[in-house]
Amino acid sequence: MVSKLKELSEDDLEDISNFLSETIVKKISSSVKSQKEILDMDVSIEITYPDENGELDVDASIEIDTDELSDLSNERIDEVIDESYLELDEYINEHYR
Repeated sequence: MVSKLKELSEDDLEDISNFLSETIVKKISSSVKSQKEILDMDVSIEITYPDENGELDVDASIEIDTDELSDLSNERIDEVIDESYLELDEYINEHYR
C-alpha cells in the first residue's frame, strides 16, 4: 500500500510541475535526431490539489511543431508522457510521502 502524501505547499506543487515539465522536454529532445527538428514546443502542466477526492491530480499536455522531415510520431509523444508520469510517481514517492 502506498503511503499518503504529505500536505503539499505551493512550492511543492511548483516543484512537481517543474519536474514533470523538465522530464517531458528531456525525453522529447532525446527522441529526435537533431534539436532542429523541433520548431516549437510548449509543455503545459495543470495541477489540482487537493482535488474532489483530496488527492493530487496532475495533467500534462504538449503542443509541438516539428520539421516536416522529423519522424517524431504522435505515438512516441504519448509514450513520452506515459514514461514521464511513471518518473513523476517515483519522484513524488521519494520526496512527498
